[in-house]
Amino acid sequence: MNVNDLKTLGEALRKIRKEKGLRLKDLEDEHISFATISSIERGIPTVKPQNREYYCKKLGFNIEDIPQLIHREQREHKQLENLLFLIETCINLDCDGALERLRFLQKHTQGGYMDIILYLKGLCYVKKNNLKTAEKFFKQSIQHINSKQFLSNSNIKAACYKELGRIYYQRDNSLQQALEYTNKGLAAYNENADRQEIKYFLMIDKVSFLEKQYRIDEALQTLDELWDSIQDINSLEVKLNMYELKATLLNQKKKYEKALQYAKEGLFIARENGTHEKGVELLTVWGNILQNADDYMTAENCYNLALRLEGKLKDKKYVLVSTHTQLGKLYSKMKKYDQSYEQLTTAVAKGRKYNDAHRFCESLVALGDYYLETGKHQKAIQPYDEALTITNQYSFQRLKERILLNLSECWKNIGNNEKYISLLVELQSELRLREQEVAQA
Repeated sequence: MNVNDLKTLGEALRKIRKEKGLRLKDLEDEHISFATISSIERGIPTVKPQNREYYCKKLGFNIEDIPQLIHREQREHKQLENLLFLIETCINLDCDGALERLRFLQKHTQGGYMDIILYLKGLCYVKKNNLKTAEKFFKQSIQHINSKQFLSNSNIKAACYKELGRIYYQRDNSLQQALEYTNKGLAAYNENADRQEIKYFLMIDKVSFLEKQYRIDEALQTLDELWDSIQDINSLEVKLNMYELKATLLNQKKKYEKALQYAKEGLFIARENGTHEKGVELLTVWGNILQNADDYMTAENCYNLALRLEGKLKDKKYVLVSTHTQLGKLYSKMKKYDQSYEQLTTAVAKGRKYNDAHRFCESLVALGDYYLETGKHQKAIQPYDEALTITNQYSFQRLKERILLNLSECWKNIGNNEKYISLLVELQSELRLREQEVAQA
């Protein structure tokens, strides 16, 4: 009997025991222990065949009927698998109906599908934007999987870690915890199990979190690894994120021609599929590349085109915070200071409205830079101070270093040498800390 058959038999025997209203300790005796019975029901292959046969007899079950019992259990498993697949496909269409069905299954289902049921309940609560409850069910699913003593043929554990990573970024703006959960998901991923597309989601999430931490080389390395599998990736979300991040990272490496190529290719895919949110992000990235390449006129057109798509956006209008920020920075370079101020204050207002600490922090820094450049040093302090508080709260290390440098410049120009020196000392401490972290890595 193979491992899967043993597992199926164990689940069937547990079901029979429960139908008879018996507990494990009701069936142990001088010939079979509580631990052995538990191992049989969990399908542990090291159990001696005679112990398994003895337990079947104790339940009033004939050994000759085992093949029929396994076949019946396998048929029921297949029916449940099909039902769970159907429920999963309906979460986006009828979340409440899916959740009601999952609650029923959680109450009446025994055995190896509880991890999937808990995972799907988590997805329902993500859909309902109740991330605290979603987190609870994802962690319960992982706990259930960890309690098993056999290798799972599912990537549900990796999928749960993927969702937890996104929750910690979207809800808590915690890049470090998001990255930790994403790495756990990649470590848990099984190449031979189902849901193989989970790997691609985990990898692109990792690239995104690394990029936001300004770990450019690590992000590019991970993205290059992912690009080797692009022909196998079916998810439009993953592919569009790949093009956007590739363009963003190459832009930061000052490889403008290659960056433009990826931005254009990604924008073409987004346009063909009517994906307006990603279209806005790709237009903004395109504008960023052109701004760095000193093509200000075309960059301005990219940003304005992105902003005209605001009415097409649904629940992702926060992406426009970056567009306003970058357009404000462009106008500052073009010495159009009134227009720069208008865009940057709009970016800050929108950033304050949405729960995206990283974009908000970047908008505050850009406003502070505007004041610094125009000689309004006293006014620059407020947005810099607010941005500094955010960097301390969410560990945005590189942004913090930049703010400390610019803020010290403000106090120097105001004539407060004490504040100027104290900020430089803090900056020096932060740089030493980062050097130590790099050395330890």
